[in-house]
Amino acid sequence: MPRYLVTLSDGTSSEKSFESDFHAINETHRPHAPRRGIAQIDRYGNDGTLAPVWPSPTTEPS
Repeated sequence: MPRYLVTLSDGTSSEKSFESDFHAINETHRPHAPRRGIAQIDRYGNDGTLAPVWPSPTTEPS
């Protein structure tokens, strides 16, 4: 199961496992106490690098 780094708007973060990017976004975007909303979700790759999941990276047309 893929591992994710979930960062809150107050700067705290935690690692969690989810079945997919979709599942990670759905599970983490439930109501939170004020000032503790989700700021960013990144997925760990096999080599330990982080890839942005939410907000999704912007892509510009080539």
